Amino acid sequence: MRLTVDERDTLIMGAFIGGGGSALLLVFDLFWRFPWQVILLLVAGMVVFGVLLAAMSLGDVRREADRRESSRVSLLAWAVLNEGRCETDLAAFTADGEGWELPASPLFCGTLLAVGHRDGVEVGIACSSGWDLEGGTTWRMAVLVRLSEERSPTRLRRREMHRLGLPQGVVSVAMGSRVLCVRYQGWPDDFVALNARVDAAVHLAASLQEA
Repeated sequence: MRLTVDERDTLIMGAFIGGGGSALLLVFDLFWRFPWQVILLLVAGMVVFGVLLAAMSLGDVRREADRRESSRVSLLAWAVLNEGRCETDLAAFTADGEGWELPASPLFCGTLLAVGHRDGVEVGIACSSGWDLEGGTTWRMAVLVRLSEERSPTRLRRREMHRLGLPQGVVSVAMGSRVLCVRYQGWPDDFVALNARVDAAVHLAASLQEA
C-alpha cells in the first residue's frame, strides 16, 4: 500500500524521535559513564516511545484523510444533484464558463469547494481546515447563499442565532453585499447532514429577503 505524504512524514518523525533520542543518550554516555544496562534500557525506551508516537500520529492522519474523503464524496453528490460542481481548486469555477458568482466572494475559500443551485438560488459550500493552539486540527464549513439584492453588512449575535432553529454547530451568521454566509463547526459527517446545513441556510436567506 502506497503511503501518502502525511503518513510518510509521520513515520519519519517517529523514526527521528526514536533514533535521535537514542543517539543523544549514547553521546551523553561518552561524557558521563553510566552502566551499560541503564543505557540499553533508556535506548530501548526511546525507540518504543518513537514507535508509539508514530503509531498514534499515523492513526490521526488516517482518520483525517477518511474525514476529508467522506466529505468530498458528500459534496460531490450534492453538486451533481444540484446542477453544480465540486472542486479543490478555486480557479476551476471561474474557468468553466458557467457564470458562477459566489466563487468571486472572498468568503468562498478552502480546500474543498462546491457550487450549485438550490431552490432557484446559487449556493456555495466551502470546507477548510487549520491548526488550533493545542496543535489539533480545526474543521470549518461555510454555506454561502447568493441574495437577490444588496444587503448592508450584518452579523447576528449568538442569542439571535439560537432563535433561528439552525442545525447544531453554527458558529456565525453574517450578511454583506449580496451574500449570506452561515459558518459551521466541523465538516459534514454525511450527505444528510450536509443537505440539512445547506437547506437551513437557503431557507434563512429566503426569510430574510421576505422581511
